[in-house]
Amino acid sequence: MSAIDAFYAAWTNARRTFGAGAPQGGARFDAGARLGDLGADVAAAAPGPLWSGRAASAYAARNTTHRAVFDGLATLDQRLGRSVDRSAAIVTAGRRDLEALRRWVTDAADGVPPGAQQQAQLTRIAGTGLARLTGIVHGAGSDLHGVAQDITGIKTGYDALGFTGEPPAAPIPDVPAAGGDTTDMSSGDIDAIDRANRRLLAEMFDEYQQLPDGQVKTDRLADIAAIREALKVPDSHLVYLEEPADPSQMIPAATSVGDPFTADHVSVTVPGVSGTTRGTIAGMTGEAAELRNEAIDVATAAGSPEHPISTSIATMAWVGYQPPANLGQMSVLSDDLAQAGAPKLTSFLGDLDAASRNPGQTTALFGHSYGSLTSGIALGDGASRYVDNAVLYGSPGFQATTPADLGMTDDDFFVMSAFDDPINSIGAVAPYHGWGSDPNDIIDEDGHLRFRFQHLETSAGDTPIAGYESKTGASGHPDYGRNAGERMTGYNLAAILLDRPDLAVTETPYSWR
Repeated sequence: MSAIDAFYAAWTNARRTFGAGAPQGGARFDAGARLGDLGADVAAAAPGPLWSGRAASAYAARNTTHRAVFDGLATLDQRLGRSVDRSAAIVTAGRRDLEALRRWVTDAADGVPPGAQQQAQLTRIAGTGLARLTGIVHGAGSDLHGVAQDITGIKTGYDALGFTGEPPAAPIPDVPAAGGDTTDMSSGDIDAIDRANRRLLAEMFDEYQQLPDGQVKTDRLADIAAIREALKVPDSHLVYLEEPADPSQMIPAATSVGDPFTADHVSVTVPGVSGTTRGTIAGMTGEAAELRNEAIDVATAAGSPEHPISTSIATMAWVGYQPPANLGQMSVLSDDLAQAGAPKLTSFLGDLDAASRNPGQTTALFGHSYGSLTSGIALGDGASRYVDNAVLYGSPGFQATTPADLGMTDDDFFVMSAFDDPINSIGAVAPYHGWGSDPNDIIDEDGHLRFRFQHLETSAGDTPIAGYESKTGASGHPDYGRNAGERMTGYNLAAILLDRPDLAVTETPYSWR
């Protein structure tokens, strides 16, 4: 995919967030005039001079209260109508600006002459277009957030008048309201933790079966089905499980292939966009098993009787935060979900470290796509004290300009970017998001070009291990963690997992020029 194609893909996703059809105005929500007339009618029914006494005074007080309610509702309805009109105007303007931007990029790209500099110029045009695209979406999002705050204030006003406009919600039958049960990993006993989590999973299944039919029930049962599918992977364990207090929320979970409390080397992988429990944990657990097998093969091939490399390895899939559901969500261009997920990741890594029975254990953190943003925020906020090495790949940015910003160094922090990953164009505008430097930034250091962040190879090639099989390359955005035994990316992740960066295949910036 070319840089221009990546722009069009991002543009299409952004355009979807503005919906289709004519935005509805606020007239249908504004009954202010009619409510004002009702208030006047109530006022006209106040006690006249021929009726006096305590009953008249009580009636007059109630009449005044009712008049105030109608007047208040009229004012709130008028405010609601104006807010909806403003929302429609923001959507209309956003659509217009997006169309103008698409025309500008198309015209600019069509005007680039063929030649050696063509791709570089097209990449710059795409980068500028993506930056402007981000500005349009963020600006509309900020304006709509202001509208949402106004509407929240209006709702508060309705509530204060004792009016919601909706019938009371039907209670969910026979489902305990508590929830919030969370795994205790402090024992460091993988078998006991696994049994307790499977028991909790069975209890959650029984509870969610009682939910009314609908999307919430469907999603929670799908979460549970995916976890059960993940546990079919040989030597897999349910290391972490949380019952959300709100059934509408995803079930956070983490699996491990191998024992992470006793292993010499442990990895934790964080998913990106669409990395929900129901959609990801089974596949990630399978990939974790493949990575563990590759790491064992690398350790066996590179080790020797004099200098053995431990094959005591555990690989983990952590699906403990809510990522954006898809690339079309506006949340992809915001770090809100990453900011919410980072403390959860830090807490998990801290609990894992505290429960470890192996004082010499090393931990590698792997973050893919939006998960690299979440991982970067967590590392910068203190998770680095639990991590020996980190690899972030397919990254749109991770809020750092140097590894030191993340509590890491050039020797233990690495980036992987496939040459045709469309996210590279998004990463190029990371500074405009406030997400730090471009993950693929190339800098001139004393006349020598180098990547700002150490890059590991993603293309096909040989490894430094004599006689070890050649590796195929990764392509696009999803390949990094797949088929770890075949790909260069899998080999490099295995080398970092083993705490052997010296065995990794690094990448020079010249292939990017």
